[in-house]
Amino acid sequence: MDIDVTLTPFSSTDVTLLNRWLVAPHVARWYPDPEDHVGWSVNPPPGGERALITVGDRHVGYIRWQTVSREVLDSVGLHEIPAGSVDVDILIGDSDFVGRGIGPKALLLLLSQLRQRGDVPLVGLTTNIQNLSAQRAYSKAGFYTLREYSPPGYGRCYLMIRVLEENA
Repeated sequence: MDIDVTLTPFSSTDVTLLNRWLVAPHVARWYPDPEDHVGWSVNPPPGGERALITVGDRHVGYIRWQTVSREVLDSVGLHEIPAGSVDVDILIGDSDFVGRGIGPKALLLLLSQLRQRGDVPLVGLTTNIQNLSAQRAYSKAGFYTLREYSPPGYGRCYLMIRVLEENA
């Protein structure tokens, strides 16, 4: 059965739902600072966007993305990533929908939007080296592990990337 996944606008009324997801055991393990993520969702930085991941009429997850500056990339040691790349965070908050291919579908929808912008050279995701389900999901959406690094507060992580093809 094919699952219809859409990205729907995030609004301030969705903060309670995001808060609940961030403290759910299957999510909280990978998101050590939920207040930071909620704060970001309410007031994203310039170049930051967010959406709910929706299946049918049910909100099941959250995705956020932002264009990353050279200064930020250099500050975490990602010198090889081109400026203008987009960093993505994604979670499936509704545990009934984990492991059903929704994350990869949501990522492919976002990649399509970013490709249409025409100015995004690369999309990256960071995942804890122990988060095997996230690594599998990102791989299904065409991401591959570039390298390991340790962003502040998250421990040993993999940087997974997908280069956006020109003229695609």
